Amino acid sequence: MLALFVAGMFTFIYLEIDDYLIRRSDQMIATQLNFMAELPPGRLNDAISDHLQQDSRSVQYAGLFDAAGVRMAGNIARLPPQLDLDGPVQSVRLPRVVPSAVHDAVVKAAGRRLGSGQILVMGRNVDEAREISHVVGRALLLGLLPAFCLCLLAGAWLSIRAQRRVEQVNRHVQRIVAGDLRERLPQTQADDPFARLAGIVNGMLDEIETTVNALAGVGNDIAHDLRTPLTRVRLALERGRTHATT
Repeated sequence: MLALFVAGMFTFIYLEIDDYLIRRSDQMIATQLNFMAELPPGRLNDAISDHLQQDSRSVQYAGLFDAAGVRMAGNIARLPPQLDLDGPVQSVRLPRVVPSAVHDAVVKAAGRRLGSGQILVMGRNVDEAREISHVVGRALLLGLLPAFCLCLLAGAWLSIRAQRRVEQVNRHVQRIVAGDLRERLPQTQADDPFARLAGIVNGMLDEIETTVNALAGVGNDIAHDLRTPLTRVRLALERGRTHATT
């Protein structure tokens, strides 16, 4: 149970980190979109160009389209038809304006229709966040294996320890059942269930031994008291048999 708890805890940490990175990316996209949408139309093209030039890792996507969907600025080749304008950040396939690009990347993006009728699209490639999640996942997995093994070893040690104590108690109980009332269960100073049970059983055995010894003493007294009358009866019977005429 402890090993399963540790595994569940590590899984929860991994999922929370992955979800946090995605949420942070969505917040960045929404913030960038709001900032760009509030700029004057004349500054929007330059703002998009500056935004993309500052992207040294090539993870940012930005595009400005007219009302008909024709590209005006940015690194997005065409307006994705599945993008929900004025909606939340979503995963879409955005074609980048790069001649060497073979496949369109699936990125997190959001779009907004501006007051001038133009369409602004902002996006971000979350592969970097997923790589961080994978690194964290591998680190958690490497930490999980020793913790999992430690839990199993601790459980096995506790189980063997308890089994040995039970077997020791069984050996003493078998000798008591065989008639050795002087036998006692091993009792330690530790305050655990085994020690308390051993104390109770040993107290019970003391009472039983005292009672058996008392009964044995009563039997001896009865035998001693009956010895003289029985001897007299036996002598009378022997005399009667010796002097009997019939």
